Amino acid sequence: MYAYARVLTILLLAASIPAQAAFMTGTQLKQHLDDALNSSSFNAMTIGMGYVAGVFDMIDRTQVCITQQLSAREAMQIVHRYLNTHRSELEQPASGLVVKALSEEFPCKP
Repeated sequence: MYAYARVLTILLLAASIPAQAAFMTGTQLKQHLDDALNSSSFNAMTIGMGYVAGVFDMIDRTQVCITQQLSAREAMQIVHRYLNTHRSELEQPASGLVVKALSEEFPCKP
């Protein structure tokens, strides 16, 4: 009986794990950035800019070669522009789209 309860517990825990592997999709990030830039929503600005800045801080500098001073707001605007022009990618994880946007804007020379 104990083994049966243990197996059932493991199965229930496994079933409760979300299927989505990313914290945020491009669609969700775009919505936050739209709200932040169009309505100056403090909540959306905090989430959008914080997310972009957090991913930026984690980027391998061989992927993005920034040769100028870049503010978090400028990075947010670059990502927003990328999301608006690459709508077919919006269901991908937002972190990867932030990297793509910044690496497209600031490519590294081979």
